[in-house]
Amino acid sequence: MSSSVLHVNFSRSGGAGAVARVLHEEQLRQGVNSAFRHVIDSDLRSKPLSSPLHTVAAGLDQYLLKSPSFSAPISVLRERVSTSHPLKLDGYDIVHLHGVSGALSQKDWRALSTVRKVVWTLHDMNPFTGACHYSLGCNGYTTGCSACPAVRTLARPAVAQAWETKRGRISSLANLTVVAPSDWLSRQASASGILRDQSLLVQHNPIQPVFCEPPVRRDRDQNELAVVVVAKNLDDDVKNVTQAVSAVKEARKQVKSVTLILVGHGGHGFAGPGIELAGALSSSQLKDVFSRSDVLIVPSLAENAPLVIPEAAAQGVTPFVANVGGMPGLIDALGHGRVFSSTSELVGALVSASSAKIQTSTRAREALRTAAVSQFSPEAVVAAYDKVYA
Repeated sequence: MSSSVLHVNFSRSGGAGAVARVLHEEQLRQGVNSAFRHVIDSDLRSKPLSSPLHTVAAGLDQYLLKSPSFSAPISVLRERVSTSHPLKLDGYDIVHLHGVSGALSQKDWRALSTVRKVVWTLHDMNPFTGACHYSLGCNGYTTGCSACPAVRTLARPAVAQAWETKRGRISSLANLTVVAPSDWLSRQASASGILRDQSLLVQHNPIQPVFCEPPVRRDRDQNELAVVVVAKNLDDDVKNVTQAVSAVKEARKQVKSVTLILVGHGGHGFAGPGIELAGALSSSQLKDVFSRSDVLIVPSLAENAPLVIPEAAAQGVTPFVANVGGMPGLIDALGHGRVFSSTSELVGALVSASSAKIQTSTRAREALRTAAVSQFSPEAVVAAYDKVYA
């Protein structure tokens, strides 16, 4: 690919930041003129002083504007805070946007129309809603978000105005190509009043290279069914870790050899027999956990296409996912795993998996690993984006 690419994301961390960084680094490895523009290196929660105005805006969104009954995150005031450093577009003919809430000024949006192509990879619903990152069943984003249930009444006019602003920005970009990493998110975007007139492509996001490396198997009890749950914040209601813990506890009443590792911050209230709290882990440490695990549970109430699913699959770990968002589509793409719609279904899947002793099936693990690496490796995804950029 001869195109020069500028990736833009608010942070280098988080899901969107990881995708932007992996694409950028793989393009550099392949000799592409690729750059990555970001506002902060980490995230506002762990380093609030990295961008104080964004931190204040995010705090006001969370604690002043958001309705207490709405569990997904929102961005209203944060959308109005932008970096003071304008985009430098000279030398780039592709601008690849990712999670850009708070990262672009109005002047930047106008400048985007001057490059050959703008590619925007969606990571959640926020680019086509007035406030929320997941609508949790609300369809207001299809017509204007004028009665947004995600915010308190006083903030609803600001949400409707934000929706109109986003629609205006999108309509001004004749050079825009929108990419969704799941069929589910593509369908939501197509239904929105902001993106319904845009052509949408579906393309997987890449996993980090470390997960594509062959797993190093650890000796352990061959009768054990090792289950893992990963969440940045284990106490986040949207991640619904409680359901996974309850299912494992119920399964252990029938099969004592089922164990659970919880990876992430918090979760101290979940500790108990057969449950290990591993804390927050680096990518290499998480790979090690996957290498000695059999099943990944993702019980979230709202998700797009979480990378933890193909990351675990690339280490041969079978995903059990809630029937939510784009996760069932990932199971279809991998050709392995289970989709559950209730705790009882998840319990049954765990007991069945333990009885089948799936951890002893080297062939099944390798087939899952091959499917994940062939579709989600940085090399595979960069090759697919070459066609998007053309």
